[in-house]
Amino acid sequence: MVTAKRLGEPYRVEVTNGRSVVLSDTQKEGKGGTAAMRPHELLESALAACVCMSVDMAAERAAVTLPEGAVDVAIERLDHETGFEVTLRFAMALTVAQQDLVRRAVQSSPVARTLGKAVRIRPAMIMAA
Repeated sequence: MVTAKRLGEPYRVEVTNGRSVVLSDTQKEGKGGTAAMRPHELLESALAACVCMSVDMAAERAAVTLPEGAVDVAIERLDHETGFEVTLRFAMALTVAQQDLVRRAVQSSPVARTLGKAVRIRPAMIMAA
């Protein structure tokens, strides 16, 4: 479970899973700040992190060696639809088999699968402290 709480500054939020803490904020109409990721950036970062991990796990399962070095994953949120464009950059060119493995890993990553489903937000309970 993830929880969030407002901090003293406008639109500044602390998000935690009980083990790690992330700050988020945004700026609207002269209020708020730019010291942390905006909520959409947190969503995009979850997808990017999951894609990186999924590619590594898929390569291990298939006993496929990917080029050594960092893999850069860029996520661009598409404004005209609810969607994301995922770009991966490797240190060296991939073979066709490696490219296929990476494409399947991106599509099957848990966060990508979650985002690919219809999302329902249930009304929350509002309670006094």
